[in-house]
Amino acid sequence: MIRYTLKCDNKHNFDMWFADSATYDSLAGAGHVACPECGSNDVVKGVMAPNVAAKSDSATPGPREIMRKMTEYRATVMAETTDVGKAFSDQARDMHEGLMDYAPIRGEVTAEDVKALHEEGVPILPVPPEPPKEN
Repeated sequence: MIRYTLKCDNKHNFDMWFADSATYDSLAGAGHVACPECGSNDVVKGVMAPNVAAKSDSATPGPREIMRKMTEYRATVMAETTDVGKAFSDQARDMHEGLMDYAPIRGEVTAEDVKALHEEGVPILPVPPEPPKEN
């Protein structure tokens, strides 16, 4: 796995993980790497420094911290996307094929839909379920 710092044409910086540099080159060349902030596919690698492990005093986050971060991420996704329900697969495919303008969406899909979208190269990510309430 390799993490790249990326920058879109709107000057948004973000990090993404890829299996290797060839995977990044293939996905970026096909226009499948998009800025999570504005959706732009005009993305280039940013300035990066090698990742050198340093001794850290911080411990691995515990379950409560992980749940808090998942809850924050889920809230951000819910606030910044439109729920298109069962139309998700069709709309994601149409956006991928350029038949409709890009828009951040979420919705419902079957396992078969996920497999088909993945095979077609349509970039999708799962939204984590709502964590259980603490007692």
